[in-house]
Amino acid sequence: MRYVKVYSKQKAVILNKEDYKIAANYTISKLKLSIVSYILDFVVLVFWLQYGIVFLLNTFSMQTISSFGLDWLMLMSFIGLNALLHFPLNLLARKIDLDYGFNKQSMKEFLLDCVKMLFILGILLGIVFALLLWTMETIKLWWLVGFVLIFCFIVLIQLIYPTIIAPMFNNFTPLKDECLKSRIQILLERVGFKSNGIYVMDASRRDGRLNAYFGGFGNSKRVVLFDTLLEKISDDGLIAILGHELGHFKHKDISRNIVISGFILFFIFAVVGLYFKSICLYIGLQPTHGSILILAMLVLPVFSFLFMPLQSYFSRKAEYEADKFGASCASSNALREALIRLVNENKAFPYSHPAYIFFYYSHPPLLDRLKALGGLHDRN
Repeated sequence: MRYVKVYSKQKAVILNKEDYKIAANYTISKLKLSIVSYILDFVVLVFWLQYGIVFLLNTFSMQTISSFGLDWLMLMSFIGLNALLHFPLNLLARKIDLDYGFNKQSMKEFLLDCVKMLFILGILLGIVFALLLWTMETIKLWWLVGFVLIFCFIVLIQLIYPTIIAPMFNNFTPLKDECLKSRIQILLERVGFKSNGIYVMDASRRDGRLNAYFGGFGNSKRVVLFDTLLEKISDDGLIAILGHELGHFKHKDISRNIVISGFILFFIFAVVGLYFKSICLYIGLQPTHGSILILAMLVLPVFSFLFMPLQSYFSRKAEYEADKFGASCASSNALREALIRLVNENKAFPYSHPAYIFFYYSHPPLLDRLKALGGLHDRN
């Protein structure tokens, strides 16, 4: 935060002076929220370890249900209560986005989205937890089978998200601009990316930020463009941005990320399966299957943080190569202008502390990306 404050008083780059200051203030507001979030996470962690897990265990133990039912109810209650405890953070994040002109949802729409998401997660996690608990009860090396189960679940989500989950929150219509559609099709054919369509998402009714993505696997793959992106980016810039994303596909970055995530997930399951029963006993928790899984979910952010610098490093390297490919699909200038436009519209501050970048940035700072593309545009 101090680093951003210092640079916010220096000469503006990329953004004009007014937007440069707004971007710095927005970044600081988000960082303050993240600090509040970490403090809340710590308080919630202590609450669950000292009281929460025992409370759930004692509450459901009084019911005439099987051990499987007890563990399942514990896990689902944990997810629901944890979501409720963190809900104020969602309200704070919404307020910040409202203050800076991003969020366009009414409170009613916001709450409806939260309910729908909780409902979807409840169904999916309810099924996954049931399968995982059954595995723990019936298979000795449950953590190995559990790893395969969760890994397959993650892949399944990638398959169904574009065609089943995402349409529950936004409308997707086929791209009508035939000229742009033709250019995108040529681009897709160039790298052998087969999709089931190019769609425009009505993102503007919820948020003012710009984005585009490729979603799904196999026959469910689709190209999704935010309507805000179509309004603010030139066709050449759009082709360059999509070319960047396709660069990840061409260089097999997506497959590599899946493999890396798989190794990390395997490591986590191995640690949980081999040591968490003993850890439960050490901290005074009854080592039921539900307690073990709740404890695992509570300490998962620690594992994630330990692996984050390594993942971020390889991700940043991949972004430079994807930029090169994106520039080759249109021009370096088109990609530079598109990236600058994205920064302006999304109020992204150009500077960040090197240590923060090391841990948290999956993309290189925009200034470095622009220099790698052969130019840096200052706007005063």
